[in-house]
Amino acid sequence: MPQASAAAPKKASAKGGKLVIVESPAKAKTIKKMLGRGYSVMASVGHIRDLDSKGRGKKAFGVDLENGFEPRYVVIPGKKKTVDELKAAAAKASEVYLAPDPDREGEAIAWHLKEALGLNDEQAKRITYQAVTKKAVTEALENPRSIDMNLVGAQKGRRVLDRIVGFSLSPFLWKKVAKNLSAGRVQSVAVRLIVEKERDIEAFVPQEFWKIDTVLHAEEKDQTPFKASLVSWKGDKFALGGQYASTEGSAREVEAALRAADYRVADVASKDTSSKPQAPFITSTLQQAASGQLRFGTRRTMQIAQKLYEGIELEEGAVGLITYMRTDSSRLDPEATEEIRNWIGDRYPDHLPESARNYGAKPKGGVKTQDAHEAVRPTSVERTPESVKPYLSAEQYKLYELIWRRTVASQMKDARYAVTTIKVEAADGVLEAKGRVTLFDGFTVLTPEVKKGKEEYQNLPALEGGETASLDELTAEQNWTKPPARYTEASLVRALEKEGIGRPSTYAAIIQTIRERGYVRLEKRAFHANELGIAVNDILIREFPQIMDFKFTASMESNLDAVEEGSADWHELVGEFYKPFVERVDEAIETAEPLKGRKWEGSEKCPVCGSHLVLRYSKTGAFLGCSEYPECKGLMPLPGEGADDGETDGEPVNCPTCGKLMLLKSSRYGKFYACSGYPDCKTTANLGADGQPVFLPDLKMDCDECGTPMEIKSKKRGPVMVCPNADCKRELPVKDGEIVSLPKANGAKCEKCGSPMIVRLSRRGPFLACTGFPKCRNAKNLDQTGAVEKPADKSEET
Repeated sequence: MPQASAAAPKKASAKGGKLVIVESPAKAKTIKKMLGRGYSVMASVGHIRDLDSKGRGKKAFGVDLENGFEPRYVVIPGKKKTVDELKAAAAKASEVYLAPDPDREGEAIAWHLKEALGLNDEQAKRITYQAVTKKAVTEALENPRSIDMNLVGAQKGRRVLDRIVGFSLSPFLWKKVAKNLSAGRVQSVAVRLIVEKERDIEAFVPQEFWKIDTVLHAEEKDQTPFKASLVSWKGDKFALGGQYASTEGSAREVEAALRAADYRVADVASKDTSSKPQAPFITSTLQQAASGQLRFGTRRTMQIAQKLYEGIELEEGAVGLITYMRTDSSRLDPEATEEIRNWIGDRYPDHLPESARNYGAKPKGGVKTQDAHEAVRPTSVERTPESVKPYLSAEQYKLYELIWRRTVASQMKDARYAVTTIKVEAADGVLEAKGRVTLFDGFTVLTPEVKKGKEEYQNLPALEGGETASLDELTAEQNWTKPPARYTEASLVRALEKEGIGRPSTYAAIIQTIRERGYVRLEKRAFHANELGIAVNDILIREFPQIMDFKFTASMESNLDAVEEGSADWHELVGEFYKPFVERVDEAIETAEPLKGRKWEGSEKCPVCGSHLVLRYSKTGAFLGCSEYPECKGLMPLPGEGADDGETDGEPVNCPTCGKLMLLKSSRYGKFYACSGYPDCKTTANLGADGQPVFLPDLKMDCDECGTPMEIKSKKRGPVMVCPNADCKRELPVKDGEIVSLPKANGAKCEKCGSPMIVRLSRRGPFLACTGFPKCRNAKNLDQTGAVEKPADKSEET
């Protein structure tokens, strides 16, 4: 045995260079430039294997439900070529380093690569790094390890649980709500948060309250005007819920008394306060800050951060500008902390504290936070935003600057202020004015202070107790309490994090999924629950309260974390969950009341026959249908449900018509780009194979059959010139910006349904097709001259 193991390295070294496999082509390109000759760097382009979904019923789970829930993996469609290329490269390599991302998903991808490429434990060298820099990658290559099967087990457990829940609940929804709906273990709970907020808003009853503000000036010394607000009257607070601020009558009495009153400065109090810098970014706080300050959606933020992490071509070469962006720890590496402190000491010596500030992971929602990764920070503080700006897109620069400033500011001194409160007495009331003076700007030289509450400060005159003041202005304003604020992407992430639902790597995907399913929509950057989402949420809560429970979902996350730490077994975790769950699913499918056909409570009537309307559901959302169906097939859209805002995806795309930003939207036919200037500009574009918008050429033509001006449309087979005349409907394909000429249909009608026939083009040439497709699929060949062929024999006889 010793001789065999000694001979193995010689055989391996004779093979050739070393192979490094990463997830993305962009990262592969960056690392290849760092490592140079002797290394081959290839990308798996994400996962290469997933659970099998072939078969019917529980066979489609891709999980052996009878034998420990072992997954049944298959190569993902479209990835066979990638796997074959990686396998061939691995066979030639002297050493194979598996270098996907340093998290649970990355560890699973590394394990799948090992299995798919046929590598043994000794051959599969796992390396991880927090930043794509030459130093970090080189150190990782010098210190490979074996694949962490605890991490892999945690990912397996999550994937199996999600498959069991999704593939069990979806058929239930098909039967009880509408076909082709889907539900997820974590996404359904996120929808619940939005639905409950929707109901809180609907149930909200506004309360009246009054505010009285004044403008005063001292009658002696410093006569600078200042604003003071009434805070109490006759010892009772003058605010929401206060006896004198609740009605107009009592507020007007107070107003009259104050207009006639004498004003005296009762007290002037000053105190010093300080404000601490915020911790460096974790995934959720980065998404929240990017949403609030840059107006980036969560998905857009993560896409831009991914590019900054994977590498940017600078003058010094390709290098990752930030550390790994999926983390829930705000910890900074000691070496990075020292570099940041040196930078502050050189440029802002007065702002450097005596010792480093330490940050770390804190439990959220009762769920232990992982501390495997650092905070999201610049890989080098010396790469200031201005120095790398020429190499970045506008979006990349904005996000990098946000990360850089937050990181550096986190190691600066507190900002210090002197807060002065002036209390003024008038009649039976007390008024207050607040001012603040900055004593030391501290960290705010780089990042703004995050204010708590809605306190407004002003520059106050230098006053002393006992001075008299005169009234310049007085306003009494009626106010009403506002309903709870809707979730934005940022506040939804904060709520998910607080409840312990999801993980840094899943927040953006959760939001994207529930929007794409049509359960919620984002209008003016605020989430609204759609009727379909409300219906699905309600039936799932009624029939599966455990699955929809926040604490249960959070505890499941904790259990998966325990698997990751090696203190729990994922097979046992899934086993404890599966049996009672599947029994409940079977029972609910038999006994649950379907939601289809509930009476619509609005005033709308069937547009065809005037009968009552009922709620109906489809994969694309809720709609209203006639209660007399199938005798009457009247339909109308559900009132009050607007369109989703859409989003930008990657680099910004400007409308070629008006120049405004194009937004990525979803429809039943898939994703497309639409101008943000709608309805003034109705420009749209389909997505090409590369994910980029494909704009239609500007072509004009009158129909060569009926003379009607034709319109250019985008269809699955490409751009087409379409005649809008309902009695014609002629179509001419567009190839390479040119209109393709086709034979004329000469007014032919379909003998099966009476609709106009048109000439279409297939790979085998032009043919006649019924415009009633897909209800009528009648089609005919054209003869050699382009005329309609004679009908078949059977028709000839008639």
